[in-house]
Amino acid sequence: MRKYILLTITLFYMGICFAQDTVKSNRETVEQKKRLTETVTETYKVLKADKKTKEGLYTAVYKRKTALAVGRYVDDKRAGTWHFYDIDGHLVENFDYDNLNLLYEEPMDSLSQTKIVYSFDNKFTDSDRVTRPLKIGGRCFGFIPYLKVYTLSEDLYGINLYTAVAILEVLVSPGGRLADFKVHIRSNGYERITSFSPELIAEDDKVFVPATLNHKPILSRIFIKCRLTNYGELDVD
Repeated sequence: MRKYILLTITLFYMGICFAQDTVKSNRETVEQKKRLTETVTETYKVLKADKKTKEGLYTAVYKRKTALAVGRYVDDKRAGTWHFYDIDGHLVENFDYDNLNLLYEEPMDSLSQTKIVYSFDNKFTDSDRVTRPLKIGGRCFGFIPYLKVYTLSEDLYGINLYTAVAILEVLVSPGGRLADFKVHIRSNGYERITSFSPELIAEDDKVFVPATLNHKPILSRIFIKCRLTNYGELDVD
C-alpha cells in the first residue's frame, strides 16, 4: 500500500512538472523585425508556438537610432505604460494601457506648429476652454497606419518629391472616432487631394481622445506634415 501511495505522489509531482514545462514552452518567444515605413522599423517578440501572438518588449525606432515607441505586449495586447517620442527623441506621450489612462501629453506650446495644426468648426473666444484632439502614439508613431495607406498616383509621377509638401488631414468625430481622412500633395502651386475610406484603418487605430470646448466633445481636424519618399510613399517628418 505504501508503495502505491509513493507511486501516486511521484506521478502527481511529475504531472505538475510536466505541466509547468509545457506552459513555459508555450510562452517561449522569438524576435521579429518589420519595416513600418522607409525610416521606421519595429522590433517585437512573438510566441514561438504561435507567431501571430505578440508577447514581451516592443520598440519602434526611427533611422535605427531614435525610439518612437517603447512598451510591451501580453497575449497580443498592449499592456502597462507605453512611451511615445518624436523623431528628435522628445517624449510626447505616456499611456497606461492597463487602465486606459493618458499619463502625460506634450504641452501645446512645445509642439512644432509647422508640423501639426488643429482646426475646429466651432467658434470660441479667449475665455473658452478648448482641448485639442489626441491620437495615442503621438504625431509620429500614432499616425503610421494612416501613412501606410498612401501611394503616389500616376498623375503625380513627374513632381519634385524633394520640394513637394505632403499633409495628412484627419477628421475626428465628437465621439473620438475617425470620421474621414485625406492626403494633400502640394507642388509648384498645384494641389492634389486624395480621400480614403476609414475602413482602410484598423479599428484600434480609429480611436482618439476628442477635442473639447468647455468640457463638451466637438468635431475637429488634425493636419500633419509628412514626407514623401523616393518611392512616392509617406513617411514621418
